[in-house]
Amino acid sequence: MDFFSFRQIRNRAKSRAFILLLGTVYQELRFVLPQFFNIKYPVTSVLRILHLSFSSFMRLVLGRSVKFSYAFTGEDRIIDGLLNRRIQYCGYYVEVGANHPVFLSNTFGLYRRGWKGICIDANEKLIRKYSLFRPKDIAECALVSDDHNPKKFYFIENDVLSSAEESNAIEAVAKGLSVKEKMLNTKSLTEILDKYNAPILFDLLSIDAEEHDVNVLKSLDLKKYQPKLIILELENFNLKSVSENDVVTHLQRFDYKLAGYVLKNAYFVKNK
Repeated sequence: MDFFSFRQIRNRAKSRAFILLLGTVYQELRFVLPQFFNIKYPVTSVLRILHLSFSSFMRLVLGRSVKFSYAFTGEDRIIDGLLNRRIQYCGYYVEVGANHPVFLSNTFGLYRRGWKGICIDANEKLIRKYSLFRPKDIAECALVSDDHNPKKFYFIENDVLSSAEESNAIEAVAKGLSVKEKMLNTKSLTEILDKYNAPILFDLLSIDAEEHDVNVLKSLDLKKYQPKLIILELENFNLKSVSENDVVTHLQRFDYKLAGYVLKNAYFVKNK
């Protein structure tokens, strides 16, 4: 390849990247008012809209190399890549273990671009924040599990670590964090999606239930509801024996394939 051919390819790539950047900014500005204004909090809503609008314009100033990510380890960037939707597309997500509506969120970047969905967490204090930060989402306070009996839920001082698994609570105490426990009734994910008439086919199921992820997954009837992409934490996933993993075999029965494993998160895509 000669120098001029290389320069042409580079310039085309720059042009495509800039067009994508403009599309992202346009989409965020287009939806900033309808997604974030809440008549119950008019002043706070307007201030947030101004803040988010400014951050959208800053994308243009900082250039195409700047990528916004709200998730813990860039999960939202990977989700974008795997879904590969057009910028103007407005999809539907379900997030279990949603935690804070913005901080470390896998779906807040999508919400900014006009997406909506159901966000579920067992912590009522966090769920109440959704009406302020993400008023167009459905926020459900529930402990999701495939076990229909009441379960202990451990509210850990660091909210992102709260879990239905006692081992997480023991580990938190060992680190000097305070833990409060409470018996909660459980719901299956299918029950919650039925309750809100969720679409049968939707784009994203994100599960982060702190060691309870598999239980959440198995509480969903995948014959009825079919997300295009499923992401969940698998702590002890062995890439050398993928075919022997229970979650992989479970999802293969419903026509999902493993698309990747990054920093404890497994990504499964529905076969077309």
